[in-house]
Amino acid sequence: MAGGVTERLFLLGSEGARRNLLAYLGRVPLEPALDVVVRHHVERRSLQANARLWLLHKLASDVTGYAPEEMHEFALMRHFGHREVTVGGITRTVPLKRSSMRDKREFGEFMEATEAWYIAEFGVWLDQQAA
Repeated sequence: MAGGVTERLFLLGSEGARRNLLAYLGRVPLEPALDVVVRHHVERRSLQANARLWLLHKLASDVTGYAPEEMHEFALMRHFGHREVTVGGITRTVPLKRSSMRDKREFGEFMEATEAWYIAEFGVWLDQQAA
């Protein structure tokens, strides 16, 4: 461990992973002091799921004339709610939550709600084979 400690993330889900973590910690220098955080693992949305969402936004943008990024903002606000913020005299409506920080379950619910909205409102949907 010459040259200091680089940040490491361990997923502790087996005895083998526990042994690896303990072996690593046994080799970490005590100076300078380090932060160690233990928390429950939350499975995040996959890159494939995110790509599927953006493909859906692209299809909706082709129908509505709005950019995919704008459709994403509309979908976020419709699903998670929104608030108005004012900066420098300009007021804008923003979503209460972003999709990037949602866990797998919550992202899935957002995706399903967005797809249902796009089907009902714009006649746009993804074929399951395209995902």
